[in-house]
Amino acid sequence: MRRFPAIAAVFWSVGAAAHHSHAEFSSELQVVEGELLSIAWRNPHPAMTLRVSNDGAEETWQVQVLGNINGLRRDGVTGDVFTVGERVSITGQPSRRRAGLLLATHVVFADGSEALLGPDESTGQAIYRGRVDRADEHSENEPEGIFRVWVVAERFRNPDLPLTAEARAAKQAWDVVTDDPQLGCQPLGMPGAMMSPHPIEFVERGSDIELRLEEWDAVRTIQMDSTLNRSSGTATRMGTSMGRWEGETLVVTTTGIDYAFMDEHGTPQSEAVEVVERFTLSQDERSLDWEATVTDPGTMTEPVVAFTTRWEWVPGETLQPYDCAVLDPPLPAGAAR
Repeated sequence: MRRFPAIAAVFWSVGAAAHHSHAEFSSELQVVEGELLSIAWRNPHPAMTLRVSNDGAEETWQVQVLGNINGLRRDGVTGDVFTVGERVSITGQPSRRRAGLLLATHVVFADGSEALLGPDESTGQAIYRGRVDRADEHSENEPEGIFRVWVVAERFRNPDLPLTAEARAAKQAWDVVTDDPQLGCQPLGMPGAMMSPHPIEFVERGSDIELRLEEWDAVRTIQMDSTLNRSSGTATRMGTSMGRWEGETLVVTTTGIDYAFMDEHGTPQSEAVEVVERFTLSQDERSLDWEATVTDPGTMTEPVVAFTTRWEWVPGETLQPYDCAVLDPPLPAGAAR
């Protein structure tokens, strides 16, 4: 029997705070009630189909869940709480472009229990509170320094990037329905990969630092010895990262990035892009601040601090496999702009 705590009837807009762009969805909430026909519990977002009776006629709704399975699992929601054939009431945001498509934020089951289907975005941060609320716990064997698993507490993306006219036009032409590579399980490249809502982990690997990202099961290698630059000279999705310490701050410069977008919203970047990251450990070693300064003469008129994040250490947290799977059959194609 499923049991969830009572949830106040408070909902939020999901716009730019979510890791995948949800620009196609209305900010107005809609409740859809019907019978669950199918459930695909997979990353990047679970999906369901719902048979709905409307004025005597039956129609099928496609439901895309706001959250991802890793974050939902950490908040106590797993796929086995849903049963095909059960009647449910789902609250979400309808697509403005695809009829019968809902971005689900909340579900009420037939027995009256309910669950949130995404992170807490009440502050615009898209945070899974089940993780961060444990950040004040203490462990007898606390790790030292940066080398541990870090959980997102706050994220910010600069809304006023100094894009060239050509880059701005390219971003405006980007179509979230047809152009988002993540929907086909193609991972993000640098620097957008670092703006994930998922945990990260730093691990020492000889003279290098390995930075593991839970999302997409990605791994970055940060070379700390500049005399041993092992770059192949070929640009890659994550680029070549060289690091150094400035006191308690890890400074990482990444070049050689072969990825067309700066973020998940279609902001273009060229292969001339350079990303300088600063990871600064707090005095009590319980939080980690990050900022990324992006320089790209191909798409921007000047360097800019494009992204910042604050992570917190949550004792006992580990990285989980991401295991993305392409939805089959896919969601309906979007209408023309």
